[in-house]
Amino acid sequence: MSTSKPIMRLILLCWVAFVFTTNAQPTSLKLTKPESVSMSGDSLKRMDNHFHRLVDAKQLAGIQTAVMRNGQLIHFDSYGYANIEAKKLLDEKSIFRIFSMTKPIVSVALMQLYEKGKFKLEDPIHKYLPEFKNMRVYRDSAMFVAQKPIRVIDLLRHTSGFSYGRSRYPELNRRYAAANLRAAKTNREYIQKLSKLPLQFEPNTDWQYGLSTNICGYLVEVLSGLSLDDYLQQHIFTLLGMKDTHFQLPKNKIERFTVGYGWRASSGLRIVETQSDNRYVRKVTLFNGGGGLVSTTLDYLKFCQMILNKGTFNGKRILNKTTVELMLRDHLQGVRRVQARLRLPAGEAGFGLGFVIKGASANQLEKVYGWGGAVGTYFRIDTQNKLIYILMIQLSPYRQLGLQRLMQNYVNAAMIK
Repeated sequence: MSTSKPIMRLILLCWVAFVFTTNAQPTSLKLTKPESVSMSGDSLKRMDNHFHRLVDAKQLAGIQTAVMRNGQLIHFDSYGYANIEAKKLLDEKSIFRIFSMTKPIVSVALMQLYEKGKFKLEDPIHKYLPEFKNMRVYRDSAMFVAQKPIRVIDLLRHTSGFSYGRSRYPELNRRYAAANLRAAKTNREYIQKLSKLPLQFEPNTDWQYGLSTNICGYLVEVLSGLSLDDYLQQHIFTLLGMKDTHFQLPKNKIERFTVGYGWRASSGLRIVETQSDNRYVRKVTLFNGGGGLVSTTLDYLKFCQMILNKGTFNGKRILNKTTVELMLRDHLQGVRRVQARLRLPAGEAGFGLGFVIKGASANQLEKVYGWGGAVGTYFRIDTQNKLIYILMIQLSPYRQLGLQRLMQNYVNAAMIK
C-alpha cells in the first residue's frame, strides 16, 4: 500500500498550520459583536479573507484593519508581518508611518488656535509669515507677480498654489527639485526655501494637493510659540491618550516599528526602509506637518472618534462643535480643479479644512470624510452611520491593489441598517 498520499496530506496540513501561525495574529482587544450595532460579522470576515489572500500571495507584507460603530470597536484584524525578515507579526502595538494622515491632525491643531482668536481664516498668511509676501506665479513659461495673497483658508483646503513639485509644468518641477526642500533642518529653514518657489496658479482660483499643510505646521509653531511636536503632544495627543504617535520614535518603541516595503511585478516585495535605520529613529529637528508622524491604528481611532463626536473624546474637548462642523463642510464649491497627478476625483469629492469629503454639498454637513497616506494607510469617518474604518499597510506603490475602495465596499456591505 502506497504511503505517498497520507504523507502529502500531512505535509499540506503542516503547511496550512505554518501559514496560519505565522500570518494570523489574534488580538487581545475587547471587541463588541458586530451584530449588536447592526453590522454583519460574516461580511467583515469576507473582507479579512480577501486581504489575507493578498498577504499569502506576497503582494503585501501585512495588513491591519479596524472598524468602529457607535463608539464600539467591532472589528480589528492583523495579518502578516511587521518585519518579514525577522518573522515579527503585526499586532495592535505595531507602529506605522502614516505620512499624509498627519495632515488632518495638524489641521485640527491650527483650528484650535483659530478658536483662540490667533488668526482669521481670511487672513493673508504673510501677516504671520512675512516670507510669503509678494509671491510669484508660474504661467505660460514665465513668472508673474501674484495678484492675490495666500490666505490661511487656502492652506487648509489646498488652494494656495503650492504643489508637490510633480505638476504638468517641467520647469516648475525643476525649480522644486533644485530647492532641495528635504535638506532643511528646521521648519523655519524649510519655509524660507519654500517661499522662494513660484506658485502653480493664483491662490483661491484652483485646487492642487501639495505642501500647504507643511506651512500650517510652521504657522502652529509661530502662533503658539511651541515646536509642532510639543504643541501636538500637549494639546492633542496627551488629551486623547495617543501615546504611540510621534515625529521621532522613542528608543524603547523601535522594535514595534514596521518595515517599509516596495513591490514590483517582476521581483515582488523588497525592503525600502528598515526598522532601525530611518528618519524616525534619528534626531528629528524638522517636524513635518504634512507627513512626518508615525502612529498606531488604535491611536488614530481615538483621533477619528473625537472628530465623529464633534470635538470631544472621553470627556476631553479638543475642538468646539462649531469648529468641527466648519472643518467638515466642503470649501471647494466654485473652485476649479486642476487636472494634475495628485487631484480629487472630479465630481465625486470635495475638500474641507484638512479632510477630503465624499458627496460634497455647500449647505450641509457631509457624510463621509477622511484622508490617506503615501504607503497605503487610509481612514474614513461616516457621520451618518456613526462608522469609522482604518486600514494600515506599509507598501509603495500600493494603488494597484485597490485596497481602499475594497474596504469601503466591504464595510458598506456589512451594514445591516
